[in-house]
Amino acid sequence: MPEDIKETQNGERNHGIDLLRLVTMLFICILHVCNKGGVVSHLTLAAQPHQYRAAWLLEAITFGSVDIFSMISGFVGYKKKFRLSRPLYIWLELVFYMLAGALLMTFLCPELMRDNAWFRAVTPVLHGEYWYMTAYFGMVLLSPVLNAAARNMSARSLGLTLLGIFTFCSVLPTVMDVSVFGLSSGYSTLWLCMMYLFGAFLEKIRRPRPAVSFAAFVLLTAVTWLFRINGFGTMLKYTSPTVILAAAALTMAFSELKIKGKAAKAVIGFAAPSALGIFIIHVHDVVWEFLLKDAAVPFTSDPAALMCGKILLSALVMFLLCFAVDVARRGVFWLLHVKPLLKKTDSALDALVNKKTADRAEGENNV
Repeated sequence: MPEDIKETQNGERNHGIDLLRLVTMLFICILHVCNKGGVVSHLTLAAQPHQYRAAWLLEAITFGSVDIFSMISGFVGYKKKFRLSRPLYIWLELVFYMLAGALLMTFLCPELMRDNAWFRAVTPVLHGEYWYMTAYFGMVLLSPVLNAAARNMSARSLGLTLLGIFTFCSVLPTVMDVSVFGLSSGYSTLWLCMMYLFGAFLEKIRRPRPAVSFAAFVLLTAVTWLFRINGFGTMLKYTSPTVILAAAALTMAFSELKIKGKAAKAVIGFAAPSALGIFIIHVHDVVWEFLLKDAAVPFTSDPAALMCGKILLSALVMFLLCFAVDVARRGVFWLLHVKPLLKKTDSALDALVNKKTADRAEGENNV
């Protein structure tokens, strides 16, 4: 993933946002251990009340990660010029892992290979592989339009627009338990585009101190959790008002976080570009269906504290292993000069567009 890290006026990267990318991806790993790992589906309030409440607390803490990841994109990207290299890089990253996964399945379990698996591997977005990556790719393609809107609107106008979106796409649908405007409860490109604009708005406004924003995140997460364990499942969705506000609060908290120390900055800066790769790897069929599915069910027989410890440790191990794999993938891309080649594509397109613009202007002057 291109390093679309926000820069401050003095040219320094916002390492707080870098760190949030990694924290968000660790949250997603925790969320998937709880869900795909089978924890929440094997717990009931009546039979295991302590484990049940603890598992749903982990869910409530981590559930806004999808919203946060799109907010980060808007926060760091709305001022930037669109480059075709960005969606192309994401496509190549997806193709790399899809081909690697198909190769593994060919040797390990060829009978489970899907029809047209190799063709699907090189056209992942067109076949809807990974709902999030498909939606995210669509958001990236639409980002120039979103950026133009965010740049040209005042913070007040954008805020009022987002207030309307928040009311009619989050608050009312949550209260009425419906999904409107094709949002699919947040599983859509349209929803990620909305979160992108929320992120751009957060960058445009004055943000409180990290402690204040973090306290808001804790409070909103507690509200979401209390609703969920008392039977109101609609509050634990990507489109839930408390989930959105908690995601915004955490984004603001990390955006104002000051990372000190060259070593810490170097480690975070090195690791952050692998955040998307960590996601792609651990939700691939090879891991998702054959390694992660119901793997955490035995944890549900442990006391609540031990169960949570095992969930967190499993998520961390998965995060680190996927990170190591993606570092290797980045090395392969470096050897193949992928980024320099994509930059040349950008330069060639810029030259072509500038030439056509100049020719058009000259033609108009000659009329």
